[in-house]
Amino acid sequence: MKGQLLSTARPYLQLLSLLSLTPPPSSYERNPRSRQWKLMMLIFSCYACCITLLTVYVSYGSILILQVELEEAMVEDFSYALGLAQKILLMILQGAYSVNMLIFYQKLGRIYWEISSLELDIDAAFQLFGNQRKRSKFRVYLFTHIGLWTIFLLSVFPRLTFPLMTDFMIWHNKVLSVFVLLVVQFKSLEYTLFVMLIHELLLRLRHKLIQLQQELTVCEQHDLLQALVQAIRKNKNLHGRIWKLVGEVEGYFMLPMLMLFLYNLVCMLHVVNWAFIQMVNPNDCCRRIGRLLILLINLLIPCWISHNCINTYNSFGRILHNIRGGSGLVTPQLLKMILMEYALQMEHLKLRFTCGGFFDINLKYFASIVVTLISYVVILIQLKLQGMHEAKQAATQRMN
Repeated sequence: MKGQLLSTARPYLQLLSLLSLTPPPSSYERNPRSRQWKLMMLIFSCYACCITLLTVYVSYGSILILQVELEEAMVEDFSYALGLAQKILLMILQGAYSVNMLIFYQKLGRIYWEISSLELDIDAAFQLFGNQRKRSKFRVYLFTHIGLWTIFLLSVFPRLTFPLMTDFMIWHNKVLSVFVLLVVQFKSLEYTLFVMLIHELLLRLRHKLIQLQQELTVCEQHDLLQALVQAIRKNKNLHGRIWKLVGEVEGYFMLPMLMLFLYNLVCMLHVVNWAFIQMVNPNDCCRRIGRLLILLINLLIPCWISHNCINTYNSFGRILHNIRGGSGLVTPQLLKMILMEYALQMEHLKLRFTCGGFFDINLKYFASIVVTLISYVVILIQLKLQGMHEAKQAATQRMN
């Protein structure tokens, strides 16, 4: 795992590995035939299996308690079906994480190698043209978008979730439940981390393209023009490799992110339902609303970062449109040809972040999630009010 990008992201990858969400980064630096590698992977595999079994244990216990809890609250079967779906999806989600790591272990190694290779190639291809983009910006970028949210999740999520646990559950099962619920949410940050790595590669490549544009505006020599055209061709090839890398990342995260979006959506519906049931308790209701916002923001972050990455990718077209040769060059045919090739490549290679084509991961899709959630809340309120009205009528008839 060479390169400044992966070195900067390494602490976050190690945290995710500690949560059994990704293989240890050091496993890709060792010889797979060595005893150290085999021992490391054996320990990690056992640890990941223990986390999966823990999720099954916690979910099974929650299902057994759910029926008793609903009978005490005297609510309809719809709440049981929704709670059951949420707990079953939690088991499937954690299982999908583990299976995905096992199946695509080598694929993740290729993604690491391609990120490192792209970073080194971008730096090596344009050493003669302009300066490097400030490396410290990426470290700050990671901390402000992932580091701060990680700290917030670790400190706030348990405080909101633990008091919401039912009294029918013993305290150590509550602790295990909070841990499992917290772990599954970090998959969103792992996906966001890889999108941010891709975004940084695009920013560096765009920085070089802008420098080439500035060089071309003052270019008056034919030899220099040829060198700049070759540099633009290298920029085009690297641009295509980044597009291909997005496809590799999409393939690796397709199943986990699909299940995470589905689980969080069902979980948010379940939280809204229980917030309405417990609306007589203001503190309980506020905690549930806080947890709902955390689940929502945890989906917003990857959608937002992916949207920014797409905007950066599309900005290459505007830069190409503004590239002009020096005033002394009457007809820079070589420049026209390479710019046309670059523009055609961008026309055919549209950047999208999707879950296997099921839906796009961007702000537009996130807005549809919010609209769906609001629609459900409106329908739920109508059903609850209708049920309360019918119960009141039945009570009046009994009194008469």
